[in-house]
Amino acid sequence: MTEIPEHLLERSRARRAAMGGGDGGAGDGGGDASGAGESSAAPATTAAAAPAAASMPAHPAVAEEPSAPPPSPMVQAYNNRRKIPFWAMPVLAMIPVWAYVYVGTLEAPPEGPGPAALGAELYAGNGCAGCHGSTGGGGVGPAFTSGAIYETWPSFEDHFEWVRLGSNGWSAEKGDTYGANDNPVAGGMPGFAEESISDAELIYVVLHERELGGENPDTEDQVRLEVVAEYLFEHPDLTLEEAIEEAEAEGLFELAAEAGE
Repeated sequence: MTEIPEHLLERSRARRAAMGGGDGGAGDGGGDASGAGESSAAPATTAAAAPAAASMPAHPAVAEEPSAPPPSPMVQAYNNRRKIPFWAMPVLAMIPVWAYVYVGTLEAPPEGPGPAALGAELYAGNGCAGCHGSTGGGGVGPAFTSGAIYETWPSFEDHFEWVRLGSNGWSAEKGDTYGANDNPVAGGMPGFAEESISDAELIYVVLHERELGGENPDTEDQVRLEVVAEYLFEHPDLTLEEAIEEAEAEGLFELAAEAGE
């Protein structure tokens, strides 16, 4: 038989003692072994109890949660505001569509004819086309085309005065020749009295006749004519002299010249 070492037997006895076994078992030294087991049982029990106590820490006290701060005035106002009724939401959503449809039904007011268009109408309706041709190519009266009108009348103001006075009035006030090339006044050019046609209407005719002549070689003269025609279109009760003075005082000639550069 194999002999069991003594230290193993001691360990076995101590184990049984710790588990409550009072029997020292068979063999010599049973009493001592039992005593030794009792003496060693106390430390073992204490050692076993210590970890158990250490492994179960006390639960901390539950901290009370702080109360939420009161809402700010802005949040209170938001919460207290009047809510949009649910039935109004579709109505609000359709407003852009209705606006689009409404705008689409509107039509821009028709623009009236400007100075150039009025000048063409007056040229045809006052006998000018019968003498000088519907396109200014001449007939009984001299032609305007190919720059001829600018050779005779470099200044639109002199041109205007010739049309206003006619042959007889020009001879009475200016002399026996007219224009920059001193053409003899032969008669036949009717005058247009202020009672029959205003300065505004007459400047439209002059504008149209000079347009029939082609491009004006004097850009400054052309700018001044267009500015005066537009000014008289807006202020038809003014005379030509008054329109020129007011347009010049407002700096319209300079502005138009700068815009054309």
